[in-house]
Amino acid sequence: MENENQPAKTGYHHGNLKAALVDAADAILRDRGIEGFSLREAARRAGVSIGAPAHHFGSATGLLTEVALLGYDSLGEALNAVPSSDDPAADLRSLALAYVRFALAHPGRFRLMFRPDLVNRDDPRYAEVSARALTGFAQAIMRRDGASTDTMADVFVVWSSIHGMANLVLDGKAKYMFGGVTADAFANDILPKLLADAWPFGRMA
Repeated sequence: MENENQPAKTGYHHGNLKAALVDAADAILRDRGIEGFSLREAARRAGVSIGAPAHHFGSATGLLTEVALLGYDSLGEALNAVPSSDDPAADLRSLALAYVRFALAHPGRFRLMFRPDLVNRDDPRYAEVSARALTGFAQAIMRRDGASTDTMADVFVVWSSIHGMANLVLDGKAKYMFGGVTADAFANDILPKLLADAWPFGRMA
């Protein structure tokens, strides 16, 4: 049995130590959630000295910001992989499903991405990657409503709606509201019908 007081074995080499620490932090979030994160545990999993995370990232916030940026990149990949069609409203529903499924697949990353107390939002990369992740939503809205100075307002309404859905599913509310259904079953079988009947909100062309 592995001794938790000893560094975990790792295959990192000089030059990718930062990446190893980011991977370790991401794994902690996946396995234990944000509450289980510590620099000491990140160092142990990466197989480095206890002081290495602070040396390379300055603080827990510095390391967690890197994981949050990774989260936005992966969210953007998931959303931008959704094909567009000649029906922007249908595209928004497909993007909404992809958003919820991403949250379910990466709950640790997802929760961290929206924690201002744990992530440095003043990092110039934060605004860039978060905006890029929502490109698909913005494009679908513009195709639905036409170019408008209110596009960002519409993105806010759409994002607020689907982000709320994702958080409710992660918090287990779907289970209690839909007869004990699992989160995955809700996302696969129930949510598409709900979206088709009642979503998206906002101006209609």
